[in-house]
Amino acid sequence: MKKAMILFAAGCLSLGAAFGQTSSQDQTKAMEAYMKAGAVTENHALLKYFVGRWEMTATMWMMPGSPPTTSKNDVEAELILGGRYIRTINRGEMMGQVFEGILIQGYDNLQKAFTTVWIDNSSTSLYLLSGTYDPSTKTYTHTGKWADPVGGMTPVRMVLRIVGPDEYVSETYMTLPDGKEFKTMEDRTVRKK
Repeated sequence: MKKAMILFAAGCLSLGAAFGQTSSQDQTKAMEAYMKAGAVTENHALLKYFVGRWEMTATMWMMPGSPPTTSKNDVEAELILGGRYIRTINRGEMMGQVFEGILIQGYDNLQKAFTTVWIDNSSTSLYLLSGTYDPSTKTYTHTGKWADPVGGMTPVRMVLRIVGPDEYVSETYMTLPDGKEFKTMEDRTVRKK
């Protein structure tokens, strides 16, 4: 990956040089910026926690006051792209249907934020979030929007708390049209032994 980044940066810099827009000093600064942006840091090392095989109990509420539905999912996670991201694959069922979802999580050195992309077979929309990690409480807090077929682009907040070495809990809240938050999902995930 490092070699690919160097080649990409060199290609961009050579285009600038071809048009007389970059000096050798500019090229060096640009190369350093590309390397820093792509570096694996201590924030990426935090993602190693999620590597492995897990079992998730997913609880979902369709609207405030409605009874929850519960399902089980198998979860497998691995580091990808030199440890810059973790890819998690969820398989199970949701509301009696076969369910499969893919989660990509990383840390964006430029935005200085943890980032999350979620896709699954119940939608054709990407679910994009970014946020922070609090080491004192071992809690990730992400915000963003998701495409709700009924309410359109809806603000969401996801709080993921590491309970212990083999368990984490994730809660997702959506903001209703009246501005109130509603807990729509809670996932308890336990490492398989």
